[in-house]
Amino acid sequence: MKHHLFTSAALLAISLLCGCTYFERGVPQEVVILSFPNEASVYINGQAAGITPMTVDLPRKMTHEIRLERYGYNNAVKYCSPVPNERSQNFVRFGLSRDLGYYVDLTPGTMKSELKSGLVPASIGADPFEKLALQALEADRQLEEGTITPLEHRVAIEQILDFFEKNV
Repeated sequence: MKHHLFTSAALLAISLLCGCTYFERGVPQEVVILSFPNEASVYINGQAAGITPMTVDLPRKMTHEIRLERYGYNNAVKYCSPVPNERSQNFVRFGLSRDLGYYVDLTPGTMKSELKSGLVPASIGADPFEKLALQALEADRQLEEGTITPLEHRVAIEQILDFFEKNV
């Protein structure tokens, strides 16, 4: 009985100090979010969170939807999910550590996403070679205007060529 009272009192004290959400969602874990190109808007579980590159603390015990948006690129959606870690293999596990989510880690801990250029078409069309040429010329025009960097231009051309290689 004395042990039960101590455990209840300890849980109550920790829940008051940490907040009840730690028991429901787990303690936070640092997750790094990177994108190419940089400066993509980040939305975590539908809420605006910042601009890439960024580091956020996310609760360990739940899956998080991470959406990246940038003008001129298709949106990217990735998921960061809890996965059992090394501590989950321990023969002896402590209830409080389990309740706070210390036996799982969010994966991936560093999320990298290459956004697909909006210049990559959705279909090849009636004349795929003409469409390929038009998309490449548009990438060249954007480079000349300065709306995309030389690196973004190279990646866009690679993505366009890759699309047509796979679909023609």
